[in-house]
Amino acid sequence: MAITKLFRIKERPRGDPGGRLHATLRYICNPEKSAVIGGSAGRDAESAYAVMKRNKDYWYKTDGSQGFHYIISFPPECGVTPEKAASVAEDFMEELLGGKYLFLYSVHTDHAHMHVHIVFDSVSAEDGIKFHSPKGDWERRIQPISDRVCKRYGLPELEYGEKRVGVSYGEWKAKRQRDSETSGKAEGGRSPFPLSWYDLIRDDIDEAILRSPSLGSFLKYLGSLEYTVRDGKYLSVRPKGRERAVRTHRLGKGYSKEEIEERIAYVRSHPVSPDDFRVYGDMETVRRLLFVKKQKNKRWHMNAYQRAFYRRWRNTCFIRKPDLWGRPGSRAIVLSLEELSENLQFLIREDIRSEDELKKKLSELGNERKAARSELSSIKTRLYRTDICRLVAQREKLMEKFWRSADEEEELDRLDAEIEKIMPVGKAVKYRNSLMEKKAACLSQMRDIRERGRLLRNIGWQFEDEQSGALTRGDYREVRRQHEEEMKRRDQAKQRNQEEPEKVQAEQSPQKEEVRR
Repeated sequence: MAITKLFRIKERPRGDPGGRLHATLRYICNPEKSAVIGGSAGRDAESAYAVMKRNKDYWYKTDGSQGFHYIISFPPECGVTPEKAASVAEDFMEELLGGKYLFLYSVHTDHAHMHVHIVFDSVSAEDGIKFHSPKGDWERRIQPISDRVCKRYGLPELEYGEKRVGVSYGEWKAKRQRDSETSGKAEGGRSPFPLSWYDLIRDDIDEAILRSPSLGSFLKYLGSLEYTVRDGKYLSVRPKGRERAVRTHRLGKGYSKEEIEERIAYVRSHPVSPDDFRVYGDMETVRRLLFVKKQKNKRWHMNAYQRAFYRRWRNTCFIRKPDLWGRPGSRAIVLSLEELSENLQFLIREDIRSEDELKKKLSELGNERKAARSELSSIKTRLYRTDICRLVAQREKLMEKFWRSADEEEELDRLDAEIEKIMPVGKAVKYRNSLMEKKAACLSQMRDIRERGRLLRNIGWQFEDEQSGALTRGDYREVRRQHEEEMKRRDQAKQRNQEEPEKVQAEQSPQKEEVRR
């Protein structure tokens, strides 16, 4: 049975955008783990990264997804050799990519189960198209290829142990945050936003330690905070609203059972200070925004509409203060604090002062989106459907080759002659490059429009939540989820209503034919 895992290698936010791709290539080429290294991108990490980076630069696609990392594992009982594993990897990539994308694979033998790491570029070396892996791609495309290749080499096909369900980007991001925290990186330097349950559990444990004279009272205090506690060799806790328990030693240094007992003994002689409790929220950024607004306009102040957002954000920031005991339902809203902070900052920057202004902004954004799409379509038409750009693209592809055959040199001369009939070669290259730059700027503008649209919609959902009072201490995203489910049900009902007349007409046609006879 071969097991396949998929990871997307994202852009590094600072410095070299391909830094994570470079680090992944170095990891899979570790000589202490690798038995066989190969692929179309080279035979080592440095040369593979240089080739992939040069390819991205050529197609002006240096941002966004940098590559993909696949892992094919073989259980020990399969008896697969490193050479056979390398052949499986090569055949797998040939079927998946069709030779369009540069890739590097490395067979690792440092565990009992042999496995192959495959890293490939996100940008096609043939036509510059980015690799697309949509939701459900595992079942539809990738796993059938893995099964076919395994069968070809006499290996059992993958057996699905459970149904695979796709998740949203937000759920994926939260899971990645939890995984990073359980790897021992949770110690020190935490983000100002509580991105996962681990932050809340750590803070509740800190609070319980400061208010408990013994381990027994500590466990009772956690119980009063609606925790399910299991005290054995390890201490496991599960807060209300979370499906699974977590062992406290996985939360980082200072949270194992023994360390908690030591901390309880230590704080007996130390009074509880408000500074010992964490204050959530990016408060300095919001204060800075308000200060700048006041500096620009001495008469500026928040109106009632803006104060409603500010009040909810501020109350959530101070939810950890010892004198504020709003425990029931607080965890859900604290988990959404990052979005609350984003919404408030956008509201202040754009100075949106009423629901009508919000709707107007959404309408203007829709017109801006249509204009950007129209411009992008025009640029793509000139870039991909005009003879001059097509000829220049073919010429650039030949020029990138390290060595060229006689036929390729002849083809290059022919392309130059064809381009010269329309305009000088240098001018044609500059024209195509300018179109590529315009396309990149247009895509960047559309990403900015999508982000602004997301913030405006979130503000609308939050305002509806405040008005209805349905989830006064909950997460306004629940309202959005309910609305999306309702819209989905309406669409399904509408589709059924459209299909029923056609079905009735199809059933009546044979009856009419029978009557004629």
